[in-house]
Amino acid sequence: MDHLKRIVILADDEITPSPAKTLTGILRYRSDRVVAVVDNHNAGRDTGEAVGGGLGAGIPIVADIAAAMAFEPDSVLLGTEPTGGILPPSWRPLILEVIGRGLDVINGLHTMLGEDEEFSAAAERSGARIWDVRREPKERYTVELREDGKPVFEIRKHRPGSRTVLAVGTDCGIGKMTTMLEIEREALHRGLAPAFVATGQIGTMITGRGVSIDAIMVDYVAKIIEDEVCAAVEESDLVLVEGQGALNHPRGSGGPLFLMHGSRADSLIMCHDLSRPTIKLLPDHPLPSLERAIEMHAEGASWLWPKGRCPIVGISLITAGLPDDRAREEIAAIEAATGLPATDVVRYGAAPLLDAILAGPTA
Repeated sequence: MDHLKRIVILADDEITPSPAKTLTGILRYRSDRVVAVVDNHNAGRDTGEAVGGGLGAGIPIVADIAAAMAFEPDSVLLGTEPTGGILPPSWRPLILEVIGRGLDVINGLHTMLGEDEEFSAAAERSGARIWDVRREPKERYTVELREDGKPVFEIRKHRPGSRTVLAVGTDCGIGKMTTMLEIEREALHRGLAPAFVATGQIGTMITGRGVSIDAIMVDYVAKIIEDEVCAAVEESDLVLVEGQGALNHPRGSGGPLFLMHGSRADSLIMCHDLSRPTIKLLPDHPLPSLERAIEMHAEGASWLWPKGRCPIVGISLITAGLPDDRAREEIAAIEAATGLPATDVVRYGAAPLLDAILAGPTA
């Protein structure tokens, strides 16, 4: 993605009433490359105003791809987040128009546009390229064999003195990627050289590298994450691994276990939304208390390491909707109750979390 400098985000029906995660993630961390947003419902508005929080301020919203061409884009990023990650049929004509204009397509859906005969034929005609971010990495499904034909099975160790940190949370979509990117930003500000390991499509689109674990055959998830993290550890003393899912989520519990065990994290950061009483879209499933969530992750870590080897060292909170004084009161109360530093990384920065990480365990 590094070669793409002038991106248009296709975001029809993805701004109001609540902006999509893909849209806000790209606007927060790659707005310097976005020249326009397409949404016919908000055409004529400023993105910062429509999305809120100033995200994308100064970026115009236009009605369609034809209007976006005035900003000389080189690519279009699909900002849609349909249930199941399947391409909505109504978007096919839009994507064909994009490809027909010779623009590259950045696709974070489970639908592989590059494997679609109509899309691939159109791309061949126009010279457009399709980046399917969630492409299954089949080339990495390999098993090393010994001379006797038996598989080589070993758990690689991290470089001594390095730190690997994993974000975990009480739900999906609860700030795990944002937390790690804000810790990375704070580390860079201090002159450190952190490495962010993206494990989902949005983080991969933001950084231009990574692997989406929900695109990997389950037998290989932990091994591929191990490879990604070990490569990062060789280059950096501080490796920040994006989390996925939640141990308490009925359909998202596998991700954090694969990541916890595959990354062999030295410490964890717990993410939680103060305004969310239940699992998103599952109102009959209340979120655990922070104390219970900490216990659950300590137990999960203990299955692979001695007790206390991979502790939660800090808490990242979403305090959106609370006035400043109330947010600070809630943070202070949680710090007192858990004995751990806490912050809202978007409102107040990630410094307390980085301090805790640097004071925590190493490999």
